[in-house]
This record gives sequence, C-alpha cells and structure tokens, in this order.
Amino acid sequence: MTLRGRLFRLSPQVFGKELSLNDFLDNYLAPKKMVILGEYHGAAPIVQLQTMIQEQMAKCLEQTYPLDQSVLSASDSYKERMYDRREQQQQQQLQPKVRVILEHFSMDMQGILNQYHSGIIDTNGLLKAYREIGTEGHNLIPYIPALESALHNHHIRLYGGFIPRTYARMLMKEGLEKTIQEASTSGFISKEEALNGTNEHYNYFESLLTGRNMHLDPLGTNATDRFREKMFPAQIIKDASMAWCVKNLDDILNVSGYDRMLLVCGVGHMLYSHGVPERILQHAKKNEMGIVKAKEDILRIACFPVTEGTLMNGDDDKNMTLEEITAILKDAYGGVEYDAADVCFLYEEDSLEEDDDDEQIRNETQTAYDKVGHTAHLLEAGNLNKAHVIMRSLHYTQEEIDHVGLDAVNYQGVGCPHRHVNIQEGDSVLDLGSGLGVDSLIATKAVGPTGRVVGIDISGECVHHANRRARERGVDGFLQFFQSPIERIHVNDEKIVDGTFDVIISNGAFCLLPNKMSGFEECLRLLKRDGKIALCTTVIKDRLEDGVEWPLCMRTFAKMNEILPMLEQAGFVDIEIDLSDSLMEVYEEEDETTDLDYADVKTSNTDEIIDTEDSPHYRSKESLGDENQSRFKVHNEEGQKQFQHLENFDMNQLCARIVIKARKP
Repeated sequence: MTLRGRLFRLSPQVFGKELSLNDFLDNYLAPKKMVILGEYHGAAPIVQLQTMIQEQMAKCLEQTYPLDQSVLSASDSYKERMYDRREQQQQQQLQPKVRVILEHFSMDMQGILNQYHSGIIDTNGLLKAYREIGTEGHNLIPYIPALESALHNHHIRLYGGFIPRTYARMLMKEGLEKTIQEASTSGFISKEEALNGTNEHYNYFESLLTGRNMHLDPLGTNATDRFREKMFPAQIIKDASMAWCVKNLDDILNVSGYDRMLLVCGVGHMLYSHGVPERILQHAKKNEMGIVKAKEDILRIACFPVTEGTLMNGDDDKNMTLEEITAILKDAYGGVEYDAADVCFLYEEDSLEEDDDDEQIRNETQTAYDKVGHTAHLLEAGNLNKAHVIMRSLHYTQEEIDHVGLDAVNYQGVGCPHRHVNIQEGDSVLDLGSGLGVDSLIATKAVGPTGRVVGIDISGECVHHANRRARERGVDGFLQFFQSPIERIHVNDEKIVDGTFDVIISNGAFCLLPNKMSGFEECLRLLKRDGKIALCTTVIKDRLEDGVEWPLCMRTFAKMNEILPMLEQAGFVDIEIDLSDSLMEVYEEEDETTDLDYADVKTSNTDEIIDTEDSPHYRSKESLGDENQSRFKVHNEEGQKQFQHLENFDMNQLCARIVIKARKP
C-alpha cells in the first residue's frame, strides 16, 4: 500500500530528513510501546497512517507473543459465548494487546466499543449508537478503515479516551472547582488533578487561538491572558482525562506487561509534549506507569497538511526539494530547538479527500462510455432478446420493456429503480448516470408531457446519443440529458437548481462513483422537500481480501456498512437499504422465441463494471460481421484472463446488489 503522504524526522540531529515507510515501521515504530498520533480530524491520509500504525504494532505483538488460539472465540457470536464470558475475559487479559485510545469517543462510550468488539453491533450499529449518544459529535465515517482494522485484528482493542464534552461546557459555565469535583468523582480524571498548566503550554495554546507566531515570541510577551481562566482549563481537562485513561488501562489491563498503546488526538493536544504527553509523564515520574518511564519511551507523530501538489506532483522538476520541505517544517515547528515531535507526517490537503485512483476512475469511465456512446446508434446490431431477458430478470414490467422498444439493446444497470419509487404524472425526475437513456425513457412514460426527466452522465458521447434518441422519439420537450460528474453537477440550465426534483433515480452509476458522500449530498441538494431517491448499486458486503489482485472497479465499490452512515450524515431520513434482490447472478426462464445461451446472460452486473486500466476495452461483433459497424462493449478477453483467479470467489458472498431508498426531510 502506498502511503498518502511523507514522513520526516524532527529530532535535532536529523531535522528534516525523510523517512521511508519501511524505516519508520521497522526502526521507529517497532521498538516503542507508546505512540501518540497528533491528527487533523477526518483526514483520510491520517486515517490510513493510523491504520498502518496499529496493524504494525499488532504485528510486532504477534511476532513476539503469539495469540493463544483458544481465546479467539471471544469474537464469536454473543449467545454462544455468554456462558463462559468471565473465563474468556480472564484469558484475554493475559494476552498483550494494542490498546488504541481515541479522542473521538468519550470514556463513557466504552460500552458501545465493547459491543463492537464482541460482535453485538457491527460498524453501522457503532456509528448509529455514537450518534444517538450525541455528546462528542465527530464524523466517524472517515475512520471506518481504522475501526474495522481493529475489529478484525484480535490483538487490537479500541477505547474512548476523552472526558465527555459536557464537562468542558460545565467548566465554562459553572467554574473550575465544581467541574473538577464532578469529573474526579465520575472517574474521568485523577482526584489529585487541579488542571494547572505551565506558562509554556499556555503560550502554545493561546497561539492556536489567536494565530500569533509563538516562535517569534517564545516567552509569550505579546500573548493575551483572556483564555487563561476558562478556555485553557477546558483544554487541560481533556488532556488530563486521556492521560488518566492511559494510566488506568496500564494498571488494570496490562497484566502481561507487554501491552502497546496508540493514542489518537488532535495535534493541539500533543505538540511540544504539552497536554497529553505532559500529563502521562507526570504519572510516570510518580512510578505510576508500567508502559512508559520517560519521554524517550513515547513516539510522538505530528501531522501537518500542505496544499495539493506540494509533495507528490508526479513531475520531478516540480516536486519540492528537501530544502524547501525543511523550510516548511521549520516554519511550522520552529526548528530543532523546539522539540515539537519525533516525526512529522506531511500530507496534501484535498477538499474532497479523494483516493489516488479517483481521477483515474473518472477518466477511464468517461473514456470507456464515450466509446460505448459512439456506437450506441447501431441499434439493429444489438441483441434485443438478451436485453429483454436481463430486464425481466431485474423486474422491469413488460409494459416498460415494450415502451423502450429497440432502445432496450442499450440497457445497462444492476437493478430496476422504478420498482422502488412511485413516480407520478407531472413529477420532475433526475436520472444520475443516465448512460444511453433507457431508464430515463421509462421515467417519461410515468411523468408524461406535464412532467420533466433530466439525465446526467459523465460521458459526452452517451449524452449526445440519448438526446438524439429523445428527439427521434418525440419526447425531447420533457426529456433532456446533460454531461457532468455526479459529485458536482454543473450544467447550463437555469431550471436545475437546489430543490428541483421530486424523484432521483440511478442505476449502477454509484458503483463507480469515487466520492459517494458527495454524490449523496448532491442528491439532497437537488431534491425538493419530501423528495425521494431510489439508487441501484453494488456494494462489498464486508471487505476485499488482502493479497488478492482486485479490479480497480471493485476497489471503488462502497462497503455495505458505509452506506447508512453516509446517508444519515448527508441529512436523509426514512432510509432503507433494500436487499430483496441482492444476488449477483440472476436468471429468468427463456421465452420460446429467445435463442441464446443462458451462460451468456447469467450476470446482471456486467455492464456496470468498468475495468478501467485493469481490463482494456474491446469491440464485440454481436450480429454484424463488419468490424466498422460493431457495437463497443466495456470488457475484453485480456481483462478476463487477468482476473481469472476471481473465478475461485463466490461473488454472491463477496458483493451484493442493493437499492438505496431515502427521503429528504
């Protein structure tokens, strides 16, 4: 896996020297029992780094202290293990663990994290329970890879690390004394904690709030004191609570003495060893810590964002030199004399937080479907019988199939959105990823000339074909197609504005949408109040197995448990994930008039999967012998050979076809 950023040393002797990922994992991370990762919340490159760190720490434990297989039943079904739960817990306590302590969960949320590890709730259930408690308010969706990494690795356990935010508000409103008493009584901080902070810590804290450059004013001469009385203690109480959590985990659960800990908190809680590290070292000085004795026992990693294109331009002549990067680090951290952290993780900011493959997926999808659209007018060259078989197997009515007529040969999709939303006469309907326009044509039958149907597709050739067919069929007065990415719809039509549509449908387009969250947000933006969506798509049921070469398209599918949180985060209500027709391979009995090999039509999911670079495209000579008049398709024999090993996988176990239904409140 390629790290989405670069690592640089900040220690005095080697300040600004770059670290390879292997050097970092093997020589910096492996020897440490405690790592503190100072993050910017929700940044995908940092979550990737966190996941790598916790998995490497677990690997080190596994190599040194192999897991006793007799305790693996701890993650079996809840009912099966209830009878000997206490015994299993005692056995597990003897096994060393990587304990990941997270700012994002308060300590009183530990119950839902325990349920997550026990299998009582899945990732969806965890995110739902988190939102229902509602006190912390972080967006956990970007953290799903790290959460699920912990779930699937028996050496890793997750813990809530901060005091509930209600105590910071209590401190601001009711004062220091009452808050300390309440927090210590509830066990969130030590009974000896007074929430005192050093002048050096306040100098740093104040600079975060005011933007004052503390490196030009190291003594804080120009710092204002207006945050010292309340806001500073409200910050310290969070630091103190995480340190107290760490101490208690070390005291109570580190029975073997070989535990490792990864602390994930905002960078403002750990830079220059202020905050969380400072409080942990105070416990260590009192001989209260077994896992840490001195600052040298902690690996401090500070994350820092830089503008897009700064680090990995792809053009060696434009990439920043190490001298230029060192200058950035000195400006950010003040140079070697400030001891900000041990390692800095520089990553590029991206407003969409897209994966490296996102633009490639868009470009390859557009290129492939432009070729499809270029030959789509050859309707007579298509296999109409095959199209009818596929559409019937996906529950299109005979009336809908008849309405489409010969255009059915251009059908592409993974389901039938029309079965899941009640389109009425006069409605305005948006078809996202409309392709060659088949589902849009079906929608015109429902809305009639008093309604309107709009199709959006990334392929200019498909849009051109669909508009031509709308004119030829005489429905262009209320059916139009526009070219645009789904995540950011920009078209030259003043009627397509916020709150325009009664219904949004999609059939397969969300499978290959790189930024699905943005796609859902666009749906919400364009729907009228009480407007509904019916989006047919394909998802991964759990996760793709490591060490297997998967097509780029499959790596783009969302995980099933990611869909519900994203829809809720976007603002939808009445959400339903329909699994009633989820099998990847579907069949229908052949009509007497149909003369085709059913082995050729068993899957309904082929036309939606664009293999991009993993599977070059080819021309299929379906019913015409002349290559110049053959219809373009998006798969080829070379790609099939490249991924022949996937025949060993049961796609019905791995993936599912679903329909996403929801309403805008």
